[in-house]
Amino acid sequence: MLKKIGVLFILATLLLTACQNGNKADDTSAAPAGSSASAQPVAANGSTVLDLKKKYGSEKAKAIMPMYNVPYDKVFKFKFNSKLSDLSPSDIISVHTDIKALEASKILTSASFDDYLADQTTIEVKPLGGVLVSSDTKKGLQTGWGNAPIYYIRINYDLDAATPTELDKPIIIPFTVKSDLPVPTVKKEISPDGRLKLVWNEVEGAKEYRIYQSARYTLLETTNKPLLGAEEGYAGHFPLLQATVTETNFDDFMDGAEGSLTVVKSDDPSLYDLVSQQNATVNGEYYVTAVGADGKESNFSAALSTTKLSKSLPLELENDSRISLSTFPSVADLPKTVKVKFIDGSIAERAVEYHTDGIQAAESGSTAINYTVKGTALRGYLMVEKATQQELDGLAASSVADPTNGYVEPSNDTDYVPAPDIPTIIDGQAETSSGDSSSSGSDDLVDRQKSNTEQQVESGDQEPIVVPTTLADMKVAADSAAEEYLALSMIGGQEEISLKAFPELQNFDTLSDTLLKVSYQNPLVLGLKQYKYNYRTLKLTVKYDYSKEDIAKKQQEIIAEAGKIVTGIIKPDMSDDDKRLAIYDYLNDNTKYDDEALENAEENDFKEIDPKFNDSFNTYGIMVNKVGVCASYAASYKMLSDLAGLDSIVVTGTMNGVPHAWNKVKLSTGWVNVDPTNNETNSGIPYLLYNSSDMTAADDDYALDNDYWTDSEIPQFASTDDSQDYYVKNGLEVQTVAELTDKLSSNLKGGTWTTVVRFVGVKDENALREGVGTTIAEVARDRLEKTKMGSIGTYVVIISE
Repeated sequence: MLKKIGVLFILATLLLTACQNGNKADDTSAAPAGSSASAQPVAANGSTVLDLKKKYGSEKAKAIMPMYNVPYDKVFKFKFNSKLSDLSPSDIISVHTDIKALEASKILTSASFDDYLADQTTIEVKPLGGVLVSSDTKKGLQTGWGNAPIYYIRINYDLDAATPTELDKPIIIPFTVKSDLPVPTVKKEISPDGRLKLVWNEVEGAKEYRIYQSARYTLLETTNKPLLGAEEGYAGHFPLLQATVTETNFDDFMDGAEGSLTVVKSDDPSLYDLVSQQNATVNGEYYVTAVGADGKESNFSAALSTTKLSKSLPLELENDSRISLSTFPSVADLPKTVKVKFIDGSIAERAVEYHTDGIQAAESGSTAINYTVKGTALRGYLMVEKATQQELDGLAASSVADPTNGYVEPSNDTDYVPAPDIPTIIDGQAETSSGDSSSSGSDDLVDRQKSNTEQQVESGDQEPIVVPTTLADMKVAADSAAEEYLALSMIGGQEEISLKAFPELQNFDTLSDTLLKVSYQNPLVLGLKQYKYNYRTLKLTVKYDYSKEDIAKKQQEIIAEAGKIVTGIIKPDMSDDDKRLAIYDYLNDNTKYDDEALENAEENDFKEIDPKFNDSFNTYGIMVNKVGVCASYAASYKMLSDLAGLDSIVVTGTMNGVPHAWNKVKLSTGWVNVDPTNNETNSGIPYLLYNSSDMTAADDDYALDNDYWTDSEIPQFASTDDSQDYYVKNGLEVQTVAELTDKLSSNLKGGTWTTVVRFVGVKDENALREGVGTTIAEVARDRLEKTKMGSIGTYVVIISE
């Protein structure tokens, strides 16, 4: 019956994403578990970094700067000012491959007492078998610390105390093993059609690069199981050489199949080649090394894990969705979506687009029609037994452009592993300063670095705090002195930021982790474009889309408009639930998604955007201009919530495999998901994700990443309760077509011409079309020809005009 409906599924694929994504890891300096970023009154102008530390009670925190480029078999000696011989050396000091330095990441070492002075203790720590060793590397199965990109020493007892004193918070000291060549910094690129490429910086002196893989395959199964990586000490990892290349990128995971595509050529030039697979054999983790003309090889790069990327990497169509060469009775019977299998075996629906340019309807026999699957490289052609030229033209015209590609994310240009010429003892004085690396193998290295740290921190603590004038009546979101320091600096548009006072920020993982958290949770950080840490000078260089003056001007406009909005929509007698709804509804009623900005980013392959669209990618876009992409929606929602006294955070991840940002808000029952971007105005679905659990979000192909917060504390934001979800609370969930048609019939009889429900069971499209068509014919036949039906994920919309 529903074949008579004029336009079918016109709402599919309107979901709006386009947000930023980043790489980061854990921050040992973050707030204790169970907390969320506190809104802090800012420090006063004229105060120093030391004053800021006193505010957080961290002015006496113990720290030792990283020790980079030590010998591969370095033996560390730690001198304690107390007698610790009653304790086990391994309980005092341990070595890890993850910055959280938990038990699981501990690696095998020899920790022993070196001498027994009356009131002092010296502990010697040395490697017992390398980490990430591989017989395929130039060094082979050598002894020493191994090939991990970075290690972390954990000290549990106070080095200076006269009596054994366990620290409230352990000292974590990063160190790296000196590499024969600079270590490549590897990043991912995922194309708009979901193909993975490894990319890395050019290494001076390298003639070629080697790609290694470590994976867990399961026979006859499609899986991409997580490996025991840095958080587990790389247990059982033995990376194998997969390829050697001279370029600084790699996508030939199938060894000869360009872009890792499985292609069957078509004999007819008007018909598409069949692409039945992509990302085949992509699995596990990848490492890259640089090899010089003399045959020497660098240490391994940081691992690029594909497990975390699985939801963005399609593999093939699920068995019952393999439509290539299939024959369908008519154009109306063509599937609007297909099930796509991803490299981890998970399944998700993706829209099908039909391409009829150059295709003529057959006068007799079947007509071949080309198709592609949105967000994938999968394509081919199928057959339709009966099709008119008008139907073919209408089929192509009914396809809706889908803004399903990522945001131009800020670029982290920091080397993950410092270059071999970075000194072990860094004085941070000048770009050309050599520091002290001549005796990195000496026994007193730790003592000298401890003394150097004290000098650098003392100097850094005296540096003044500059508070942006726009923050006079505002607060920053921060849980530590380091976070507030970065927040104030970036809100003020500072381009050079000294990190002398914060040894914990002087490594790639903690710095990028903290910086991303601060930038996401502070809506007045505008136009963050690029950042790079200089290991030699201890300074962070930041680039923005705007000048410092323009940043301040835009912030003033944002603050003024946000205050005006909150004053207008938030009333004294409102409950917190009413306030949250008022903010969501305001954004729905007064703003819209900036399709032009996204199209521009697509045209530039998401590497840059035309400056005229910069506003749409930060708070200014939605708050002031009333147009923006999801990063702007999420930041604006958080700022309005902050001003209304509500707990909310920005969260990041993917939707339909595409980078996306949305929010979590705290109810009395816990944290829940709210997506202000995909509201009724932008998606056609009212309250598509509103007060929803993580499971409900996952059902609609939302997937959280760890970019918005420090990894160890993300569990506090778990959303497990659906009782306040809009569709649950309003009885708009259905499990069967019969339940849907009952609601549709009731609405039509009552004069309600739009029905929106969420399916929580298996959605049979054929049964759905038949059931809806029959119901409309029985209850409101005069509206049958004008009825439109759309499907987005688990949602179904029926509009009977």
